[in-house]
Amino acid sequence: MGIVNNCTGCHQCVSECPLLKQIGEDPIRIADRGPSVEEAYSCTMCGLCEAVCPASLSMKELFAATRVKAVDSGGININDYRYLFPDRQMNVMRLYRELNGIAYDDLYPDQAASAAFFPGCTLLTYAPELIRASFHHLSRAYKELTLITDCCGMPLHQLGLRSRGDAYIYSVTTKLQHLKVKSLITACPNCYYQLRPVLKDSEIKLMTIYETLNRSKLCGLPEKNTGKPLVTMHDSCPDRFDGIFAGQTRKALTQKGFALVEMEHKRRTTLCCGSGGQVTHFQPELAEELVKSRVQEAERSGAQILASYCLGCVLNFTKIPGKPKIRHVLNLLLDLEQDFAGLKAKANQMFEGPQGIERWEKIMAEEGGSRN
Repeated sequence: MGIVNNCTGCHQCVSECPLLKQIGEDPIRIADRGPSVEEAYSCTMCGLCEAVCPASLSMKELFAATRVKAVDSGGININDYRYLFPDRQMNVMRLYRELNGIAYDDLYPDQAASAAFFPGCTLLTYAPELIRASFHHLSRAYKELTLITDCCGMPLHQLGLRSRGDAYIYSVTTKLQHLKVKSLITACPNCYYQLRPVLKDSEIKLMTIYETLNRSKLCGLPEKNTGKPLVTMHDSCPDRFDGIFAGQTRKALTQKGFALVEMEHKRRTTLCCGSGGQVTHFQPELAEELVKSRVQEAERSGAQILASYCLGCVLNFTKIPGKPKIRHVLNLLLDLEQDFAGLKAKANQMFEGPQGIERWEKIMAEEGGSRN
């Protein structure tokens, strides 16, 4: 009842959030009646509402609680979305890697080691070249290094599968302990913030790849900006409050010689790229609106490159052709030229034609029943 009792009606959240504008009701009214299932699954879980609220109230948490209640009560058949579940033997990510021959047997995957690189499922699926470049750079600082091929489990929590998500993340941390990992290096902000609370009391030190690069000077000595393109940064929603990735990536890019220009919405007030909360699977029109809004803001900054440290954001932005160029921060730091345009379309093409139907049946095949 925090929103009902403490909301001042200033409407700052409504002025920033496309979903709240779409609903067209006062936050107090929404909280009092309780969000509908459709409304809950239209929220990107980005946290901007809390960031701009003078009282730090969170509509995100209200919508998230509604998702959990919907799953538990049968208000939504969440098993219809099992193609997203990372704890299944087959899901969209694994199918894509299988069909495209993406494997990492040369990077000592899931082996006992004192240090481990945890890139996250999106990078593992859509950026094998970047994975290898990052791994080889890290191996210069960590002689005993393994690649962890697990997902952080965030999709389960976002979908409202709370207990299932908790069980999955517990299995991941148990695996890390079994492999005797002491230093866990993450590349994805979603993974970092998903793993941080469960590792805080463990002996495993959680780091980002950017602090590792900065400390080890693996990107070389500071360079002068000799004709490098102007870069604007898109900050990932999970990082909005702590700003760990925001600060580290800007420092690394500046050291590399890039000049930076900021968009209107940055760091704490960053806008969602359109993929948060798995909303593309529930309200694709709203997701597309968010993508266009963010790219347009980057265009207004005058930057030649829109960079992000979240590959999910990068893939979303590449849906909009034209300028600025869309790049992952690691591509810029590791001098690995790469264009991610078309990868999302390629993933969708897996399910086209007769073979696509067979693949869909394979990915949706039951595996011993649903586990909510």
